[in-house]
Amino acid sequence: MPIFFIDSRDIVNDVAYIRDKEDINHIVKVLRKREGEVLNLCDGVYDYRTRILEISKDGIKVAIEEKVQNQREPKKDIFLFQCIIKNQKMDIIIQKATELGVKSIIPVISKRVVIDIGEKEEKKLERWQKIAKEAQKQCLRPYPPLIQKPVEIDRVKDFLDDLDLLIIPYEKERKNFLAVNSDTSKVGILIGPEGGFEEEEIEIFKKLQKVKIVSLGKRILRSETAAISTISIVMHLLGEI
Repeated sequence: MPIFFIDSRDIVNDVAYIRDKEDINHIVKVLRKREGEVLNLCDGVYDYRTRILEISKDGIKVAIEEKVQNQREPKKDIFLFQCIIKNQKMDIIIQKATELGVKSIIPVISKRVVIDIGEKEEKKLERWQKIAKEAQKQCLRPYPPLIQKPVEIDRVKDFLDDLDLLIIPYEKERKNFLAVNSDTSKVGILIGPEGGFEEEEIEIFKKLQKVKIVSLGKRILRSETAAISTISIVMHLLGEI
């Protein structure tokens, strides 16, 4: 049964109100729910088993019958610094990063980024956040990742104070392979664009503390493959998969 997400402020004395127009339409016209039937809700912290009390054009009123704490959000924080790539591929990365539990996605502009979002930045961010929200609902995460404003690659270092480790897969690295201590709490992952990183970009990061340049194996991976693979491996090493 699908779960519908609500704001905790819409819960009063074991009665909840569903106000999202799309959710109301889905519940009434697609699922064909009626008064007296069961709905599952989530406010990000708790899951609720509820029963419909009233359906109107303005909302759905339900009674809470059962409340349990939600356990689907990762305990470790993963921050994906993704160099911007072509639209459909970027969409896939945002969708899969959401499903895998990434906390925040920061689009990055590096020297080999060929996509210039320019004046379209606000619309791009809205689109990416919508993709994240749809993926969040599909995989039943309590929250979608935050899609932050794009940053130049030389500004990624400004995030290091808030990270335990920044991992950068690089096709020319041959010695260091991906490894993360299970007690690490906040991990950043920087993924290059089509064409990869410039050598001077990597050389700058090599001089910084908390940065680990790693190999993902003998084969050259596409940007979207590298992103999904690295997130999956890190989540596994942290005990989140």
